[in-house]
Amino acid sequence: KHCSSSIASLISGSTHSSYPRPLSTIFPNMAAQRAPACRSASLCVTGEALIDLLPRETVEGQKAWLPKVGGSPFNVCIAAQRLGLPVKFFGGLSNDMFGQELYKYLEKEGVDLSLVHKFDKPSTLAFVSKTPGQDVQYAFFKENTADRAINSDHATATLEGCSFGAVHMSLGAITLQDEHMKKTFTSLFETAHAKGSFTSFDPNIRDTMIEGSPAEYAKSVEDFIKLVDLAKSSDADIEYMYGKDTTLDEVAKRWLDIGARVVVVTRGPEGASAWYKSGDSVETFTVAPPCEPPCTMDAEGKAVPVGDTVGAGDTCMGGLLFGCLGGLNLSELSLTPQLASGEPWTVESATRLKEILREATTAAAINVSRYGCDPPTQQELKAALKAVEARKGPVEPVA
Repeated sequence: KHCSSSIASLISGSTHSSYPRPLSTIFPNMAAQRAPACRSASLCVTGEALIDLLPRETVEGQKAWLPKVGGSPFNVCIAAQRLGLPVKFFGGLSNDMFGQELYKYLEKEGVDLSLVHKFDKPSTLAFVSKTPGQDVQYAFFKENTADRAINSDHATATLEGCSFGAVHMSLGAITLQDEHMKKTFTSLFETAHAKGSFTSFDPNIRDTMIEGSPAEYAKSVEDFIKLVDLAKSSDADIEYMYGKDTTLDEVAKRWLDIGARVVVVTRGPEGASAWYKSGDSVETFTVAPPCEPPCTMDAEGKAVPVGDTVGAGDTCMGGLLFGCLGGLNLSELSLTPQLASGEPWTVESATRLKEILREATTAAAINVSRYGCDPPTQQELKAALKAVEARKGPVEPVA
């Protein structure tokens, strides 16, 4: 994102035609030059696609697992696509029976699969465990799998001839400690910036996948955030990386200083918070969930018990991306100028950010009224928002 003025002036105007490779491969200490913001209301999502095996019990009372398609990036695809955002998935899928199921599900949901690469490697499997009052736990089987087979050449070629408003990546079973995948994602994000897209990222911590200390992994995340415009995380993931003594506010401000233009932190039953820079100051606000805990809200806007929390953060992420690229009516204010070009925040755009976060948390609330990751459609979200607005009134403008 940042380069010295002398280097920038030297390569300005001819960078991409003369150097088709990412600039970091030519100038190792410099991030890729930013192009003018792409106004396309379309999304590219990259990362893993896997099979979640959800805990169940047979009629005889024996423990069992129900296979469900999933993976954080996979879920973000579904969440954004159901809301009406044109989505392309860039990733590796297996030719095995699980990979075929993943492909068919995305295809049925309307996700564009022209950027998918198929491999004769196994699909990643994730066994899910949920203890009441605790976060979801995972056991992954992920060695030599298809979703880890894409590379930097695939990433660079992905954006040739394509224009995306945003490019998103979530982690999970794949971490930034996988140097091959880190290089692939770096190439994709650098190319995205060079094409005028804004980038978004969710570290989506799975602690059993991480070697070394949480502080060491936090440094890897911060290094990657230099390439990120919209950074989203959960309070649990931030606590894992930075410890209980570091506040969300401290981490958000740190990420903004590193390079992010908006930071969003989901906080479970407490809703979600956002931070952004306005001039020399950092502005923040929190959006409460649409229903009082321990209840959540269904697609009709009614308070109901929580089904489970699988996919809640991914549904929120899909809602954020949908809103930032235009929103429910596609005529609403896009935040692409702020995210891709770094344009100043106005009262109008700051108020729109608050509306987007409210819509995204409402979508997540509907998701957790169901079992597994099952994000709402655009029609369901509209109906739920209408019910919430009837109870609470419109969003107050940001001062």
